[in-house]
This record gives sequence, C-alpha cells and structure tokens, in this order.
Amino acid sequence: MNSKFLHTASTRQPSATLSDTRIARRMRAGPAALVVYVLVIVYVSLTPFFGWRAAESFALFSWPKYWSVFDIGINVVAYAPLGALIAAMWRFRARRRSGLSTMSSTMPTAVDIEAWVISVLVATVLSFLLEYVQSFLPGRVSSLLDWIANSCGAMLGATAVLVPPGRAALARIEVWRQRYFVYGAETDWGLLLLVLWLFAQTNPAIPFFEAGNVINNAINSTQISPYAIDERPHPYDPLFLLPQAVAITFNVCGFSLFLSLLLHPANRVWISVLVIVVLGFVAKVSMAALLLKAPLLIAWMGPGTVIGLSAGFLLFTFFSQHSFRARAFSATLMVFAGALLTKMAGIYAAWSDTLRLFDWPYGQLLNFASLTRWIHEVWPLLAIIFLATLFVKHRLEH
Repeated sequence: MNSKFLHTASTRQPSATLSDTRIARRMRAGPAALVVYVLVIVYVSLTPFFGWRAAESFALFSWPKYWSVFDIGINVVAYAPLGALIAAMWRFRARRRSGLSTMSSTMPTAVDIEAWVISVLVATVLSFLLEYVQSFLPGRVSSLLDWIANSCGAMLGATAVLVPPGRAALARIEVWRQRYFVYGAETDWGLLLLVLWLFAQTNPAIPFFEAGNVINNAINSTQISPYAIDERPHPYDPLFLLPQAVAITFNVCGFSLFLSLLLHPANRVWISVLVIVVLGFVAKVSMAALLLKAPLLIAWMGPGTVIGLSAGFLLFTFFSQHSFRARAFSATLMVFAGALLTKMAGIYAAWSDTLRLFDWPYGQLLNFASLTRWIHEVWPLLAIIFLATLFVKHRLEH
C-alpha cells in the first residue's frame, strides 16, 4: 500500500504555512470540484431542459418588472463559491510557477489582481451565456438583475479568498484537513464526494439513507398524496419494512466504511464517522423544520431508518477492524447492495406530489428539490467508482 497515503500526516505536525509543492499536489481534485460546481450552476439555470423555442425577445439588457430580495440573494450566493474556486486555483498555479509559497504574505500584488480579474471575468461570461440561453426556455426569464447579482457574487467570492483574512482561513482549513484526513489526492476526491453527500441531505423530502420520498411514511397525510391510505404500504408491514431496513443497513455501513478510508487512522475513526453522520442528520432535521409542512417534520425518519441506522453502525464496527483494502472492497459491495435494495424498496410519487410536501413560498424550490434529488440518486454510482479505484490502486497493500 502507498504509505504516503496513510501515514505521512502522523509523522509531522501541521503548520499554518504549507509548501507550494504540497498545496499543488492537493489541488488535483480542484479542477474536478470546479467542473462539478459549474455543472450544478448550469443545471439550476436551465432546468427543466424542455420546451425549447425561438426567443421572442431578449430581455437581458432591460430592467425586470418583478424581482425579490430573496432571488437577488440566491444569485449572489450561488456565484460566490465559483469566484472563490477560480481565484484560489489561479493563485495556486501562478505561485507554483513562480516558486513561492502559496500562503506567503510577501506575494506580489499583481498575482492577486490577476486571479481576481480572471475569476470575475469567467463567472461573468458564464452568467451572461446562461442568461442568454434562458431566453430560449419558456419557463425561464433572462434578467439583467440576475446577471449583475451573479457578477457581484463572483466578486465577493474572489475577494474573500485573496484578502489576508481569506488566505489565513484557507491555511487553517488545510491544517484541519491534514489533521483529520489522510494525505493524498485520493482523499481529495473522496472529500468532494462527501461534500456532495452532505448537500444532498439538505433535501428533507428524501428519507435518510433511503430512496424515494417521505410520502412512503406520510400515512396520515392524505392531502399530500392522491393515493388512498389502503393503497400505500404501511411502514410496519414486514414485506415493506424488512427490505427497507436491510437496504439502509447496507447504506449506513457502506458509507461509514467509505469515510473510514478518508479519515486519518491516528484519530478515533468510529467517533469521526458518527460525527459526520450526525451532521447529515442535523442538516436533514433543520431543513425539514424549514421547508416541510408541519405534519411531515419527522416523516422521513421511519422505523426502517431507525433499525437500519442501528444495524449499519453495528456492522461497521465489525468491518472497521479490517485492512484498508478489505474495507475498500466491503464498502464497494455495501454501497452497491444498498443502492440496489433502496431502489427496489423505495416508492417515488409523482413530482407534483413531492412538491406538495414543501412549505416554501420564496421560490427556487423546483431547482433545489430536483438538484438535490439528482445528486442523491447518482451518488452511489460515483462512490462505487471511487471505492473500486481505491481497491485496485492499493492492491500491493501488505
């Protein structure tokens, strides 16, 4: 096994100033993170991707008749990470070519200015193109105000990572990453998957570690679904509960093993796994309180979820004692089996019925719900590819 991947961090003390070589090696997943975020912006901007027709008018250079503070804030927040990502990557690469430390306080101002201009220019052009394409979709409206808000968001994001407090924050994040996660490009890819998983948990209409939506458990909410109560499976029906609990058990164990491959072995891996899962749980509860209708606040936490979480952690306790490669192999099987069983046990209601679960009058609900559901559905496939790659790459482990 590659000893650098597992043991390098345990033999050194993290510091706030990291060499440019180490930073550059950890930026291998940076372009992938940028591509993923751009795809997310494209998806949110152009969904639902049907009904294309010739544009009757191009309203990008006219002031919109209707707008809201919420929509402006969402457009600013959406492009802030994009500006920050581009600026950070440009700065890292520029400093690597110059041979100076990325976190150096004596870096030339021209490098920061160049990174800021490039990031804002790229984000502004991307926003302009997407606003233009929206004019060909009947369900979307091109807006000059959206373009301005997107550009301002990119400016804020780029500025945040280039000013001294921003650079200090990046250094602290890098120290934290070094302390709690193993060193290597593989870990960066895994952390990218972890961020996607946490984001998917913000959709409270998706049950925890399950497929389908909370209509599965909302037996008493007849106003939510057009199906009669006797036409839907009862959550305690063994034919429904058993495969659901087994699927969640596999999902929890597979996800926990996936995390154990990223976490530094010098720390308490079991506790770290539990903390991350609890963070996902808290995200689900918080967003349920914010977005779901009152009767459905805990509808996503069914009996199968409780049984599966408990059994999954017990199963993880057994498999966590195995070697790195054995855990990678077991995690691959668990994630595959869990994804397959949840698809078989999950019940998907019509999309319009799913949207009735929410109580959110401020807009952007369709984009949020569809994006998080899509990430939730594709995550097991990405995780299987990642885990299989780890298993093959570390075949020489002793």
